Amino acid sequence: MYKELIKNWIPKLTPKIIQEYGKKLGFFLTNSETNILYQFIMKNYSEILDGNEKSFSELQKQISPTLYNQLLKIYNENKRKFL
Repeated sequence: MYKELIKNWIPKLTPKIIQEYGKKLGFFLTNSETNILYQFIMKNYSEILDGNEKSFSELQKQISPTLYNQLLKIYNENKRKFL
């Protein structure tokens, strides 16, 4: 059920939503980081929802280790809740 909700919501995602969500969680993203995350999500969300997390290694190369670890933590917390 959650996968379908996510798939229906993804087309509405914007870089601004990503930045606001980051602020809500207590970290501020640069425009560059926001764009990297937006492109990553748009390109990889379907395979990640299907359990293929190999694309995270691609993301890890593009952002700082601190940001990557924060995002991975958030992802794993939400994965336990919703997937």
